[in-house]
Amino acid sequence: ELEPPSKDGKAVWLCVWGVFTLLNFIGTLNANRVVQFVFASLTVLFFLLAAGVDNHDIHVLAGCVGIVCGSSALYLGWAEVMNE
Repeated sequence: ELEPPSKDGKAVWLCVWGVFTLLNFIGTLNANRVVQFVFASLTVLFFLLAAGVDNHDIHVLAGCVGIVCGSSALYLGWAEVMNE
């Protein structure tokens, strides 16, 4: 029978994605502010999710940040389509 993955592995995996997203955020510094906000909030989201593996309150906060990040990404996509 398979055992569930460890929480430490999940936290490390989320931190790796956080670092990757942070590097992508640095690449967006020449882009417009909405793109920067999406990547900045996504970076914060990954690190909050990593911290929230063992803490329910931080996990809930990460959910709120995720809603803001997702909403801003939807706005960005809509604005890109409307400006073409």
